Amino acid sequence: MSKTTLLKFFATVIICAAAGPRAEARPEYLKLFAADPRSRPELRSQCAVCHVNPAGAGERNEFGKAFAAAGLRITPDLRRQWPDRFLPEQGAAPPVTFVAGSEAEAVVELNGKRFVINTREKTVRELAPAAPAVAAAPAPPQAEEPRVYHPVDVRVINLPTGLPLPKGSLWSDFTHRFPLSDLSSASELFGLDSIAVPAFGFSYGLTDRIQIGAYRAPTFVGRPIEIFAGVNLLDERKEDPLTATARVGLEGRDNFQRNFTTSFELTVARSITRHAQVYFVPTVSLGDRPIAGSEAQNLPGETAVALGVGAAVNVRPSVALMAEVNYRLNEAARYPNEGAGIRRPVFGFGLQKASASRRHSFTLTFTNGPGTTFAQRSMTNAMLFTDDSFRNLTIGFNLTRRLF
Repeated sequence: MSKTTLLKFFATVIICAAAGPRAEARPEYLKLFAADPRSRPELRSQCAVCHVNPAGAGERNEFGKAFAAAGLRITPDLRRQWPDRFLPEQGAAPPVTFVAGSEAEAVVELNGKRFVINTREKTVRELAPAAPAVAAAPAPPQAEEPRVYHPVDVRVINLPTGLPLPKGSLWSDFTHRFPLSDLSSASELFGLDSIAVPAFGFSYGLTDRIQIGAYRAPTFVGRPIEIFAGVNLLDERKEDPLTATARVGLEGRDNFQRNFTTSFELTVARSITRHAQVYFVPTVSLGDRPIAGSEAQNLPGETAVALGVGAAVNVRPSVALMAEVNYRLNEAARYPNEGAGIRRPVFGFGLQKASASRRHSFTLTFTNGPGTTFAQRSMTNAMLFTDDSFRNLTIGFNLTRRLF
């Protein structure tokens, strides 16, 4: 498949994903507002929360624009800037308004209801709810929005994003590669009829800084089972200059019976505004073996040193372009006598779509590497006696879901 044909194919995918009106009404976004425990109950079904038109669609009001700019997340800043849309924080003093011209009456708001308290007559009466002025523009924000990118996947293509996992959260990580596919073959559905290499795993946040996980890949790449642990060293969302995560993984072929590889990696991520992020991932694997080696044999191991870089760029609030390159630096770990040898870096790009809740993402990938474990992700298709050039990019996908 020529570079021109491939670029046209990828451009068509991007155009299809980006097409369509940008100001349409999105009920799923209103559900995000309604799911916030402090959103006002009377507004949870009102399209005018985010739109100038009370019926929805069309131009967004100031709150709608700020909600989109915040990555479709309800933040403390949004609650502070738009008190007409949110209930006061629990434990905070209720809003009190003194009645003009009266020395004994005040209006107190509790749980979305308004009461008139008369201290002279010692009475309390509830006021009828006033029509919310949700279309009115609030005061402009006093502080600049954080310039932090929020990834929704644990991977770029194969490289990790260093996504900090909240305490108690469980994430599934499913990858699918078709390393012998042909993107130019329409009769084989552009490679989807080829041999598949699916892998599946879970990651769990023990604390807000420590994560553990397990991952299993199929027989085609040696039936490895990988267990790993990581610690979040820095976090841009906590006003650190970078996000940095260190992880160690132990991988054993033939369902964790032999050919063990221990890998150490550091993921450093840096946001470029809130719309893009770049990644730097060095990895050292001790006891590395060729990806095509027999899973039932004990093979001698090498030390592999790989360096990966990647980037993610949002082209819409829920659509991102992904790209990465990962190369083995030492000659022995490129296995010149195995298969065709690793002659080029593993490289790839993809198109990612996140759900409205940002708990689920799907990435369509194109890469010249079949492996997805710590050690195998820097090995190219050349280890399988095929070409690892740009002409042999193959199709695949990543599927990530935050289960809870």
